Amino acid sequence: MNTYYSYLGRLLDGRTPFDREGYYVLYEDDSAGYSVDKPGRAEIVRAADFVQALTEGCKTAIRTFAASADNKQVYALNLDANGHGDFYLYLNTVERFERTLSRYQSKYPDYNQAEKIQSLKYGQGDWDFQWWSEHMGEYGRVVGSLEKLINRAQDLNEQDSDKHDAEPVIAFEAGIVKAGYQVLAMQAVMRLIAEQALDALDRTDDFIAFASTENDYVDYSIVMRRTIDPALFERVFPDLKELDRQFEESMEQIRHLSVSKALDYWSDAIHSGGYGSETPFKYVKSEYEVFRRLEHYGSALAEECLVRLLELASRDSLELKDYKEVYFYAEALHFSGALTRECAEQCRTIAASMREKFDDVEEIAQQLLAIGRYPAIAD
Repeated sequence: MNTYYSYLGRLLDGRTPFDREGYYVLYEDDSAGYSVDKPGRAEIVRAADFVQALTEGCKTAIRTFAASADNKQVYALNLDANGHGDFYLYLNTVERFERTLSRYQSKYPDYNQAEKIQSLKYGQGDWDFQWWSEHMGEYGRVVGSLEKLINRAQDLNEQDSDKHDAEPVIAFEAGIVKAGYQVLAMQAVMRLIAEQALDALDRTDDFIAFASTENDYVDYSIVMRRTIDPALFERVFPDLKELDRQFEESMEQIRHLSVSKALDYWSDAIHSGGYGSETPFKYVKSEYEVFRRLEHYGSALAEECLVRLLELASRDSLELKDYKEVYFYAEALHFSGALTRECAEQCRTIAASMREKFDDVEEIAQQLLAIGRYPAIAD
């Protein structure tokens, strides 16, 4: 189980802010850096600024398409912000879909099956109309700059990144670059809908507009439901309505478990190493749903996770499965409500112990320290 997608779910669901100290900076020589302080001579892009630029850039592309002869029976629009930091606006029409389906059916007999047809219809990789930052007019400059920074920030050493001879050109709040951009893409689609920018399209009755992250479990269970009316979502994706029902039934069956047994039940998914046949994935739910199903345990969840983390931190060494458990229990702490002062202190103690004894634990240590600094601490 990759707990990153639970973290992403927290961001998309608005339960965790993506704010982060500092700025990522793009310089005149096209290099990238990190600065704790605001680069005084650079253009500063905050979250709201980027949503505005992305929304207006998408409007530019939409207007171009709306003025073309292809603007007939548009059934879906998608703004994809993928894991590599690329932004693509996709759109498709009934005519183009039917043409693509005919081509697939002539080559692959299984594309006569309803499931395959549905997958092809809403798989934007097979849609005929696509735009990117170069098609977004003046606003494409900001979008393209963020794409460069996301790409370059992957291997950036933040400790040395202030050392640049070139002039800073544009700087983005650090949280946008690290993960927040996918939240902002979702907000941009919301803006397009709210500002009626899609009215220029000749839309079908079941037209949908949505953002995506390229993780189907996150997209179908969280992101798409933010911009598609629930009744329309169920009409367009009737199979997911049934899977939602089955998932709720399966969750009700384990709600009575003790917090210890519930953690054992869900942590088994850590070691499965796969998607598809496992819960929650077989119901097209993301890892985020695992932890949401633990939050009703409240403080008992925090206490049990900390007991297990302390035991792991006391070991002489950690194996791969142990690291996975550490990340699992740390992620679960985000769903246990306000920590007591004692639990917050335990987080800090565990972080210090792991730093002292183990390699490759800085990321989890930082996470535990952040949890231990929560301002919302119970008395």
